[in-house]
Amino acid sequence: MANYTISLMTALAIFCATLSLLYGVYKRRKLRQNPRQWPLPPGPKPEPIIGNARHIPFDFGWLQFAEWKKSYGDIIHLNALGNRIIVLNSYKSCIDLLGQNAIYASRPRFYVVAELMGLAKLTPFLPYNDELKQHRKFLHSTLKKSAVVRFQPAEEKQMKWYLSTLAAEPQNFLQNIRLLTGKLVAQTTYGVDVKSADDKYIVLAEKAVNGVSSVVTPINNLWNAFPILEYIPDWFPGAGVKTIAHEVREIVSHMVPASLEDVKSRTASGDCTPSLASAALESGNYSEEDIMWAAGSLYFAGADTTYGALVACIFAMVKHPEVQKKAQAEIDRVVGKGRLPTFADREQLSYIDCVIKEIARWKILVPLGLPRSVLENDYYDGYWVPKGATMLPNAWAISRDETLYEDPERFWPERFEGEAGNNAVDPFTYVFGFGRRICPGLHLADSIMFIFLTTILSTFDISKSIDEQGREMEPQETYVPGIIQCVISLLHTTRARVQLATI
Repeated sequence: MANYTISLMTALAIFCATLSLLYGVYKRRKLRQNPRQWPLPPGPKPEPIIGNARHIPFDFGWLQFAEWKKSYGDIIHLNALGNRIIVLNSYKSCIDLLGQNAIYASRPRFYVVAELMGLAKLTPFLPYNDELKQHRKFLHSTLKKSAVVRFQPAEEKQMKWYLSTLAAEPQNFLQNIRLLTGKLVAQTTYGVDVKSADDKYIVLAEKAVNGVSSVVTPINNLWNAFPILEYIPDWFPGAGVKTIAHEVREIVSHMVPASLEDVKSRTASGDCTPSLASAALESGNYSEEDIMWAAGSLYFAGADTTYGALVACIFAMVKHPEVQKKAQAEIDRVVGKGRLPTFADREQLSYIDCVIKEIARWKILVPLGLPRSVLENDYYDGYWVPKGATMLPNAWAISRDETLYEDPERFWPERFEGEAGNNAVDPFTYVFGFGRRICPGLHLADSIMFIFLTTILSTFDISKSIDEQGREMEPQETYVPGIIQCVISLLHTTRARVQLATI
């Protein structure tokens, strides 16, 4: 009995010593990770084991994150199944962290997008590495503000085509905006003249972008923690994302290389319209692999976001006729009614620039930026930012920040006018991302929005639809969950202001 008691006491002592040792190892590890012992940012109280997994919204997460800002502040921490997520709800925190520091320039491992969809080499999903730097060098050199000027004649030409469709078939204005953006982006990227909405450059790109947008959400990022899901059958409940991924993979694996091969073939035959891809090939400064994926990135991302921006222009004008009339008055004063606006008029169309900024802020296309991955432990504003955390910039919260914008829900382009406008935060400094991951197409998008809006307003009045009782119908906002938020239906009426045949 005595021996048994001694053995029990010995075992208990060993157990306690082991626990003490493990606790010491744990504390030393925590101290190495966070030597200042600063706290994590605040956030909703996590539940046992799953943490905040149930708290993270499936759809429209930026709204919940902005609501949490009222309780927890500008920086929020969530822990979902061991995955640390830090949400940035303020302009200052996004600029300080994402805009200036390379340790926040990488991406987390996108299991679904990178491995299942095969999009690992598209620019938005690359980690911060030499390949990304080459993509950025290529895209920024060809899409900087001074470089996009060479695309302006083509943009003006395509707008004349769109005017003809708006006059002939106004009921198809959304389909034709889709075709217009496809024509512009395909011509810019590959020198391709898209003829119809059935063209592969329209249909396949739309399918691919819709597929990616539907799965890259905060809740779907939890898939990244479980690569074993690759082996779950497609028919298994909850595995529908795999079916979408396989469809996108098939489209992209064919279209990205085939598009560059088409450029090479047309260049060799002397029948190639100048484009980003052809210019990069001729320069000899980039590998074909980098050109192929960087150009593909621009096309897939540009077609859908540009479409959303142009639809937002129409929506804003229908919703706010007083802004439309003021913009038209400026265009009439500067341009007159005997010709169409051109980019040469832009310096004199200051109110139009204010309208474009306000549309970008008010109907923000990508409310929640793509996730960043923290490469090193860091400290900010009294909080510990742990290595490996996923960081989400909430651009929607910035656009609705009352400390930045008076009455932020109001559509009011005048907020960017005059001296007050000079002090207002320009939405183009955050709606296209931050720092080393900023969207290189922002100047191209701004250029297209300008020529679209001025051309439409100079030639057409856009008004609300009338119901059977003769009453105006307020335009309704309908959105599909995903990365890009675009109004998917819009009832309105157009009436020509001028005789199109005379201009």
